[in-house]
Amino acid sequence: MSPKSHKHIHYNVALVDKLWNLKRLCEVHLKMHIPLNMVLKDEEYRSELLEKALTANDDELTSLVWEVRQLEDSITSASHTGEQFKPAKKTKKGIRLTRLTAVTCSLLLVLGGYLLRSFLPLDAGEVFVIQAISETRIKPASSLTQTAATANGVLTRATTPLFRVHGSNTVGEKLAPRLVESYLMARGGTNIKTEQGKTPVEKAVSAEINGRVEFVEIHAHGSSTAFADLLSGQAELGMSSRRVKEQERELLLSKQGDLTEPGAEHIIGLDGLAIIVNSSNSLGSLSIPQLVKIFSGEITNWSALGGADRPINLYARDENSGTWDSFKSMVLEPSSASISLTAKRFESSTELSDAVAKDEGAIGFIGLPYVRRAKLLAISSTKSSKAIVPTHFTVSTEDYPLARRLYFYLPQKSTNSEAEEFVRFSATERGQSIVEDIGLVSQNIKTGQPFNNNFYPEEMRQLTNRSQRLSINFRFKDGSDELDTKSISDLQRLVKYMEANSPKRVQLFGFTDDEGASEENRELSLRRAKVVEQQLIARGIYPLVARGMGDEAPLASSKTEEGRRMNRRVEVWIL
Repeated sequence: MSPKSHKHIHYNVALVDKLWNLKRLCEVHLKMHIPLNMVLKDEEYRSELLEKALTANDDELTSLVWEVRQLEDSITSASHTGEQFKPAKKTKKGIRLTRLTAVTCSLLLVLGGYLLRSFLPLDAGEVFVIQAISETRIKPASSLTQTAATANGVLTRATTPLFRVHGSNTVGEKLAPRLVESYLMARGGTNIKTEQGKTPVEKAVSAEINGRVEFVEIHAHGSSTAFADLLSGQAELGMSSRRVKEQERELLLSKQGDLTEPGAEHIIGLDGLAIIVNSSNSLGSLSIPQLVKIFSGEITNWSALGGADRPINLYARDENSGTWDSFKSMVLEPSSASISLTAKRFESSTELSDAVAKDEGAIGFIGLPYVRRAKLLAISSTKSSKAIVPTHFTVSTEDYPLARRLYFYLPQKSTNSEAEEFVRFSATERGQSIVEDIGLVSQNIKTGQPFNNNFYPEEMRQLTNRSQRLSINFRFKDGSDELDTKSISDLQRLVKYMEANSPKRVQLFGFTDDEGASEENRELSLRRAKVVEQQLIARGIYPLVARGMGDEAPLASSKTEEGRRMNRRVEVWIL
């Protein structure tokens, strides 16, 4: 099937529905992450996925594959009836018929768009204007946007941006431009454009607002540049795929305020640090200790890991990248290891992924949306712990060992109201749907099943026998019972979710690391569950259960700070 034969085939509502089910079932049966945007918009990728789906030997999945193919064929046939090649009749009747057809098609397009909205958040240029205006209209906050057109009616272009957002390539390559586009549309902007600047990681998103062309500057040179540019005054908003370091926080403290406080630190989504290899690689999983040996150069051949007798070629992000910082802090630094000098370094996530897909001996690390045609591996924190595949659910709960949060940092002393409005918009359900659309993991709450129910103690298995787990965990600031910034935002999300799903009830289960005595850990885990319970009660939600499970069901080794942080959690289930 030619990619150009039906370029917009994914706009068919019935097909979108089936492709969404295809993604869901394939992730269950094939144990792999499948980017929805690739399934919908890349026909070559979709064709490959359909072939893989047949190998699962699942009746429901096989039936769905044939339904998708039949729909594709029927849509393609309907698009090429031959009518477009017939000469038009130049009669008055023909003219009236053409106008009637145009009006009818316009109405159908609007209706189709309304229906499709529930299935797919499209590109900002294709977001439904009715929804953007009626549901997320934002009042102009900057005096710049009040400037009217010139006396001659000619548009003038602003000489300074509404705000500048600098930092992470993971956030800035796709997510930030899409969020800015939708934000400008919600502000009433028209003729929205995203243009590349001096380099591929520099962009400007512009829109016509109140007779003036306004724009937002996006520079995505890496997470470390977010804090450097906030310090130097070259940016109003920082984007990062790691948390601000203590040294960076201290440097910015006097000028921009404390970036770790709730008003300054905003989690905009989550990402799984994906470990990718070539599709021909026979390995399905690796442990973090094995990753250390691979990327430090201690293991140089796949045969040492049970694979083919083939040299290992390393691919890594560059020094400015938050993806690199995350990999270094989660994988290398706990073992005091350094990356091998033989590793090829990339500024672009997409280029790295495509290079791995072409090299049979390759291994690399990348953000979850950029897996593309490479093979995704399951990862375990230790050789003895369970390997977990990064999916939207395991990343959302942060059970996956290499899950990470994505941040916007808005200085406490910010005077840019446009940047503040943009950050608030990004946290809305509409903003989070865009996070999901590009392949990252949103904070919109979903239900799912744990990766392994036997992983939990018997008491909890009995209490959750008929329950579903929610895609959030509550976590705490280091060394305290105070909720962290993400958990504070998640409280309100959970309240809205439970109000919409009444009369279901919340079940809370607290966990700790195994640093202390078992009985003390059980008391601490119960205290943390009670903290969340009291916060929910104050908001009108009364949990059915709040129990402490102590140091049972560890997600990672408590020998590292990152592992201890993962194990300290309160899980949320509903019954």
